[in-house]
Amino acid sequence: MEYIFRADLFDVEFTEKVLEAALPYLNKLEKEHCYRLVISFNVDLLNDPRMDLVDVPLENFRQNESRKDKIYNLLRFQINRIDEAFSGTGLELINASIQGEQLNDLDSIKLQLEKKDNTTLKSKKKNIKPLKVTFIAPNLPYVQEIASDLANKLLAKIYNHLMVGIRDKKIMSGILGIKSTEDDNKLYKAFVKQYQGFWMATEDQHKALLNKLSNRIEIVLNKLENDTPED
Repeated sequence: MEYIFRADLFDVEFTEKVLEAALPYLNKLEKEHCYRLVISFNVDLLNDPRMDLVDVPLENFRQNESRKDKIYNLLRFQINRIDEAFSGTGLELINASIQGEQLNDLDSIKLQLEKKDNTTLKSKKKNIKPLKVTFIAPNLPYVQEIASDLANKLLAKIYNHLMVGIRDKKIMSGILGIKSTEDDNKLYKAFVKQYQGFWMATEDQHKALLNKLSNRIEIVLNKLENDTPED
């Protein structure tokens, strides 16, 4: 579910307005499931002069001195209140995020609710609740840019290491299942498309991708060996 509406991020009643906008949809959700909530605001608000005036209740160890402090304090305050309000409707959130991104209007707010199919509240141990994660990303485009740069560096390292061992671009084309090419750019793009999961992969996902790649290499090399005429 995704819904865009207008609200003021700095408003003390921001939570109430978010909940009011979401209620028609919340009543239709299956409450036995767990959900992921994402609240997005216009990233340009980070430059709003009102950020310098932020003064919200703080936890004992928090500071409210720098502009960065004020930004995170405001976003933490709002997402925590929203989390409490949504939970008060009987909805179980396992992830609540607030992030700045490019939206059409300065007062646009985007609300996203995603059902996590593999998590339900129907558990034999009713006293055990799913772990909840709260995520704050004031400038999501910047975070994505950094993540993309790190991902590209990792994938380029893996690809280059692979090419040192393979050496032959025609063989690499076969491993990637594309038309034979000597174009490094095409080869790298095909590799990234198929193996971008190496970035941020869990241990099991990493093993699965390695097995996939190893199997492809074995298949192609065996075929090459069988197709090579004997002396």
